Amino acid sequence: MRWTQLGYLVSLTTVSALIGPEKRNYDGYQVYSITAASAREVRDLEGQFSSYSTHPTRNGLSIAIPLDEVASFNTLGLDARLVNEDLGKYIRSIDATPTYKRDLHRRGDLPGLAWFDTYHDYTDHLTYWDDLIHAFPNNSKKFDIGKSYENRSIYAYHLYGDEMEEKDQSQKPVILWHATVHAREWISTMVIEYLAYQLIDGYTRGESNVTAFLDHYDFYLVPFHNPDGFLYTQTNDRLWRKNRQPRPSLNTTCVGTDGNRNWKFEWDAEPPEGGSTPNPCGQTYRGLAPGDTPENQALDALSAQLAAREEGIRSFIDFHSYGQLVLTPYGFSCDPLPETLPRMLEVAGGTARAIEAASERGSVYEFGPGCQILYFSTGNSRDHHYELHGASHSWTLELSPQDERGGGFVLPSAEIWPVVKEQWAGQQWLLNNVWED
Repeated sequence: MRWTQLGYLVSLTTVSALIGPEKRNYDGYQVYSITAASAREVRDLEGQFSSYSTHPTRNGLSIAIPLDEVASFNTLGLDARLVNEDLGKYIRSIDATPTYKRDLHRRGDLPGLAWFDTYHDYTDHLTYWDDLIHAFPNNSKKFDIGKSYENRSIYAYHLYGDEMEEKDQSQKPVILWHATVHAREWISTMVIEYLAYQLIDGYTRGESNVTAFLDHYDFYLVPFHNPDGFLYTQTNDRLWRKNRQPRPSLNTTCVGTDGNRNWKFEWDAEPPEGGSTPNPCGQTYRGLAPGDTPENQALDALSAQLAAREEGIRSFIDFHSYGQLVLTPYGFSCDPLPETLPRMLEVAGGTARAIEAASERGSVYEFGPGCQILYFSTGNSRDHHYELHGASHSWTLELSPQDERGGGFVLPSAEIWPVVKEQWAGQQWLLNNVWED
């Protein structure tokens, strides 16, 4: 009876989720945290609730239920706890995005730090990055690494020191950061922008630690891996996760592929408790073939070029939210685990402790292989960059909050500052401690 009711509930939401392009209204939606007995049950629940806004957690599933379906949901007998009584009201209280006041600073100067007081529109983010690059003209470069499904440019930003000319940076180990793979994870964008700001500001002011970083490493930042999805969260659905690539050959109206299940390495692995889904309506839909999303193809080409250099990729980080976790390989399997895992755990643990030491709110970050401390995930970026691009340290870094009670994907703007400062502390520790890895 439970699964019959569940199927009926899902069918109602499937229809409502696919009608029309208007902005999705979450007024009255209630967010529940479902506790599951096992990771397999989490995957079963995720599959059954594929048309809802869901997020698998270590011990269960977070899910948003329309108000008129809450009564039916409560008859299912799930171990569920209410964590948000009105998701739409909460989103409106968080997501105001003021216009970027570019006129408040002179062209060529660094933008003001007030940028990190709130979230921003996609077009303002692009302007902000242009301003960062113009403030660091002799040590930075912006370039287009490819196009998204909707033909938006995917930009990479190269930051470097003056120890060598830009064309000769290939002798230096690479630091590769990227963010906004999952469109709704806005805090990841803000973090990578703050890291860029601190590198540029510190180098410009002659700060010795930052100068050493930029002279020793070669930094590549890709802040918008999924520009189509991010823009869609601002115009249509704040909780959209995937890219915007349709799959007409599957005869489905469902849109989007999960960019962090579409990487080539172990794309179709079958861990015992699942790692992705072939269902195009699912949140973790992996695509029709390994690496068949244009966004992943663009970054993969850049990563291959960087990996071929003399020093290769020293640190690769894919910033996400939420959970406060430093995830190392592997996600696809716990048997075997990487040969270099002891060193990776040493660095991940040191970074986590540096974040915690800098935190003024008691943040705690756990660390370890994703398959052990979170869940199985196939076709993910950290496994791919570790195995196919030889990254010495390859992570998924799940930012704040720790769980859905802290806002989940809709992290309050008041939390931007604490998060970005913690991450800068963590990255400084990492950069100081992988010098010769």
